[in-house]
Amino acid sequence: MPMPDYAPPSRAATCHEPSAHDLAPLARLLHAYDLAIVACRAREARAAYRHIATLRAAHPCDTPAAASIDGLYAYCERAVLSGDYLGAAHTLTQLRSAWQAADRIANVGGRVGARRDDGQPDHERDAGAAIGA
Repeated sequence: MPMPDYAPPSRAATCHEPSAHDLAPLARLLHAYDLAIVACRAREARAAYRHIATLRAAHPCDTPAAASIDGLYAYCERAVLSGDYLGAAHTLTQLRSAWQAADRIANVGGRVGARRDDGQPDHERDAGAAIGA
């Protein structure tokens, strides 16, 4: 007698995995970047374009700096459409890192010479502050 096919219960049925709605705003933003970056690295054009468009739609263009970021999102969309997934992934990774750095500065108060979570000086931030970035 053949054994019936066995399918283990889905992860969703066995435990609660946090959705994007359960996360803080910055965590949601970083999650959106992660989805876009993973899709680019996997060369999944439709998913990559959709996630980049979501990031772009969520970003206000009310200042010149914001318009510049929108231009980077537009570049990423064009890159994906032309098959330059690595260029889009690289740009998105840099933008994601910038948001994380901005959060670290905000949480430390932006003091030059402040320490990172591991107790070491934050040289990257200190260098940026020294040049007025």
